[in-house]
Amino acid sequence: MTMPLAFSKVGLVLAAIYIAIAVWVVFTERTNPSGGWISLNGMASFLITFPVSAPLEIMGARPDYQKNIDIGAAILACAALVYAIGAGLDWLIAQMLRGPDS
Repeated sequence: MTMPLAFSKVGLVLAAIYIAIAVWVVFTERTNPSGGWISLNGMASFLITFPVSAPLEIMGARPDYQKNIDIGAAILACAALVYAIGAGLDWLIAQMLRGPDS
């Protein structure tokens, strides 16, 4: 008998919120080019995907965040990290509330 796959509702909600914010940031950055005397084009995309972007930059890979596939993959990888953190916090709080007797 196989166990059904259990998902963390907290993790899913946090990942969905992250995806919505990340897509909004990337969309806003692409549709409203700004900068004036300094060009920070791509900075928001880098920061919103920092947990994936920073290690890739250190390893020498430079994703092109103007390509939808690169930014989409980075957002999904970060959403998976957000899900894992949310699921871990959900489990930890459930264990703390359950107490040592259970």
